[in-house]
Amino acid sequence: MFDMGEIDMKFGNKNLTVTYPNKTNDIYDVYSIGPNRILLGDGKKNITVAYQTLKNLKHTVAMGLSTYGHDAPETFKEGMNSDKALNLVMWKCNNWGGSSCKFDHLDEFEDLATQGRRKLKALAGPGDACNKYADCHKCITATEGGIKCGWCLGDTLDYKGIGKTSFKCGGFQAGKPFNFTCPIDFRTVDCKGYACDVASKKCSINSDGQFPTLSSCAEICSKDIPYAKCNPQT
Repeated sequence: MFDMGEIDMKFGNKNLTVTYPNKTNDIYDVYSIGPNRILLGDGKKNITVAYQTLKNLKHTVAMGLSTYGHDAPETFKEGMNSDKALNLVMWKCNNWGGSSCKFDHLDEFEDLATQGRRKLKALAGPGDACNKYADCHKCITATEGGIKCGWCLGDTLDYKGIGKTSFKCGGFQAGKPFNFTCPIDFRTVDCKGYACDVASKKCSINSDGQFPTLSSCAEICSKDIPYAKCNPQT
């Protein structure tokens, strides 16, 4: 049994405050542990969560979160296909949404409520088998059903008809155009780039790069910002 109503999730620079319908709340420390994965800790237990952008709407962004508890599925879609995962959809007003962002009149939210799991699965991703790879080296050496995988270094993939996603690994086939774009640098051979050392705020060449160029790394790395923003893979 659980209380019906709205659950508010407020992310700060380093923590998450979850407020329940009965007005009680839990506060977790938040740690980035890799692409599209975070760790929540309250001093007593740790919860690993997989997250993914489901849909960019005119006034809001829908995010999917999935966890098994201590561990989490590889993707939100995997969690939706499981009977063991706890899955949440979080809606956020875009900065430019203004007074037009009203959750009580959100048609897309009503669709999700009435169509349930089938609708969520449709939103979960572009159906690209390569999306499951969250590591550059695993991505560029993988082949899925005759489709080769490539890695978007320094940014995430934007799919035609879907828009910006949280995926960095996408599939392509020789002689056929990509159905996505990678705004910065799409890699199919190596993962070499520049990595940011948050402690020293310096960039260095790395076989598993975060940024394609020294200048793009230095621009972010030199600033006093949280690790999750310094590392575009998270």
